[in-house]
Amino acid sequence: MKPEYDLKKMKVKRRGVLSAFRKKEEDHTKDRITILIDKDVIKHFKSKAEYPGAFPYQTQINQALRNLISKSHGSSDDIEEIKTTLLNDKDFINQLAKMIGKSHFK
Repeated sequence: MKPEYDLKKMKVKRRGVLSAFRKKEEDHTKDRITILIDKDVIKHFKSKAEYPGAFPYQTQINQALRNLISKSHGSSDDIEEIKTTLLNDKDFINQLAKMIGKSHFK
């Protein structure tokens, strides 16, 4: 073995990311699409993206959509918890009673 190696002569073959570090799932890969979004929505996310350390506006839109998806797949336990919370909320019950026209629930 040589005591010193000349690293400038060393050849390295690159084949992308090591297989151990590659994603196993393809669910979060991105696709380039064309979509029409209202200007006020874009303006909102672009203004949030201007803050220091904020994600780019496209990433924020993606996160908002992902949050919406996860909320729409709420479990029945979540629905029961919401029902219980609302039924124990006197302000909600009073407002509901007014809407129904039965204000005697006070």
